[in-house]
Amino acid sequence: MVTDPVLALSDMSKPFVVETDASDFALGGVLMQDGHPVAFESRKLKDVEWRYSVHEKELLAVVHCLRLWRHYLLGSPFMVKTDNTAVTIS
Repeated sequence: MVTDPVLALSDMSKPFVVETDASDFALGGVLMQDGHPVAFESRKLKDVEWRYSVHEKELLAVVHCLRLWRHYLLGSPFMVKTDNTAVTIS
């Protein structure tokens, strides 16, 4: 059985996790705390963005979500997770 996701209230004393992904046509992400979603985001790629490489689309998703959720993330510890190893920072 599948249940609808329930958004959790954010706790600014706990770290956030930003998970992002991009495809050929769209990008998206989820802001999480303690394994529970706080916010979701997705959008279609603009015409010029369709021509970006896979790495550029993945980075675009990260930048887009960080900008959108900056009011949660500024002053709070957070981790960004992506499925593209080319944009991984150790």
